[in-house]
Amino acid sequence: MTRAMSTTKELEAGLHWKASDTSTDVVADSLGRLLRKADHLSGDHVSLRTMNLIVAPDRHRATAHRAGTRETALHPARMIRLIEHKEDRLDAEVRVRLIEVGDAGMHVLVEDINIHANTSRLAHARSLVAPLLARGLPTVAWLPGYDHGEVALSLSETAHVTVFDSDRDPDPARAITFAHDVALKHPSRDLAWLRTLEWRRRISAGFQSEQALGTLAFAPSGDVVGDVHSPSAMLLAAWIAVRADVNVTLRPGAGHAPVEGVSVAGITISPGSGDPCSSGQLQEALDTVYAAPLGYEDSLQALDRVAIVA
Repeated sequence: MTRAMSTTKELEAGLHWKASDTSTDVVADSLGRLLRKADHLSGDHVSLRTMNLIVAPDRHRATAHRAGTRETALHPARMIRLIEHKEDRLDAEVRVRLIEVGDAGMHVLVEDINIHANTSRLAHARSLVAPLLARGLPTVAWLPGYDHGEVALSLSETAHVTVFDSDRDPDPARAITFAHDVALKHPSRDLAWLRTLEWRRRISAGFQSEQALGTLAFAPSGDVVGDVHSPSAMLLAAWIAVRADVNVTLRPGAGHAPVEGVSVAGITISPGSGDPCSSGQLQEALDTVYAAPLGYEDSLQALDRVAIVA
């Protein structure tokens, strides 16, 4: 095995540092040392960071700290995972590794940082992560859970974009309230909204003809059939209310999907093959960091035009 192959294998396995009862300044210094060592070992890789990706703790899922691993393959990021523990100290782990991207097999250096802290420290997440952010890059905060609390609000203030999933919250009223509090004040991407994309495309396509557009002027209301507890269904109904200027009723369906059918002005839109609401993953949200989600804020503000039939 050549020296180049050996160093590549070492970097693919990852350079590693770990400490207990430390500080974020020490973590930042250790990350710098690992990056310099990686540069010394091999110059065949590129540092192609596209963002800082902060993963907030999820108190409802023990494996939340693994969130985002797959997404870094297409969006090489400095990933900072915040993990809650009970001890009154800050523990940390840093790994620098090579991943292969694209058909050409280009090697890209990515950085994973795990920060373990208690609730009181995490409440100051903004200052906690500040020394660890790569300068000149957008910062994305991914909130994988629900009932987010102070950590989410702190991260939303430091992040350029906050990503969350209203559909994960078993309390839709709380989810919508959080969306209002965050999305109407800070740039946000709600996966529940992204899941309505195919439906919005199909509905728009259904009204492309002049005849179909003409019927909208006489439309008394609209109907959405689906999961009445799903923020995705609520947001789609509100979007229809805005676009068609009608009040919309959200009715329960058979339970197969968040949205099962739409009817506006006598025109019925049915789902295509598969479930058009099955998409809306973190990858799609990261793809749209630089593009605001058109219609989302208007839909949030139009939810009072949606009547929910339980």
